[in-house]
Amino acid sequence: MTDTYTDGQAVDGAGFWRRHRVLIIVATIVIAAAAAAIAWLYVSKSAAVTRAEESVASQRAEWDKAAEARQAELVKRSLGQFGVPLAWAIRREMMAGNLDQVDQYVSALVKLEGFQGAMVAKADGVIAVASDRRHVGAAFDSVYAPRYLTATEINVEETAPGQWLLVVPVMGLSARLGTLAVEYRAPALTEPGA
Repeated sequence: MTDTYTDGQAVDGAGFWRRHRVLIIVATIVIAAAAAAIAWLYVSKSAAVTRAEESVASQRAEWDKAAEARQAELVKRSLGQFGVPLAWAIRREMMAGNLDQVDQYVSALVKLEGFQGAMVAKADGVIAVASDRRHVGAAFDSVYAPRYLTATEINVEETAPGQWLLVVPVMGLSARLGTLAVEYRAPALTEPGA
């Protein structure tokens, strides 16, 4: 059975297709192309965002590494500079034979933030003063490397991440009076604003 319009033309399913097939095909192609374009944009933007996030993460890792290296260099230089006047003070007291005053310096030093231990060995390598009293009377080389007993320069070494050892020769006018060793833990790097 066919339906008729008021103007008398017959309308059926096949007639609609024949009259509008170009429009239907074009609309289908446009919709498919739009869906493909949207999908392509989504995938490409997702990939771009992922690449940007990876780039930011790698840049941040580089900055963190550079900041840690900068902090390590700053701590090393600061400890080395700190060791000079400390050695002068200890030298003066050792020359006067005043180990009680040296003990007071060591005790006060380890009360400061970051300083974990300190000891002074005499020229013969025997520990005369130590913040950890168990080391007094022991051989210096039983705690630290023997090479420090003969070093003529200040040594600052990072023994573990953030853990530093300062070793300073205490020199008299003509001979070595002893060796000072200080253990220091540097403060951890923090995020700005944290």
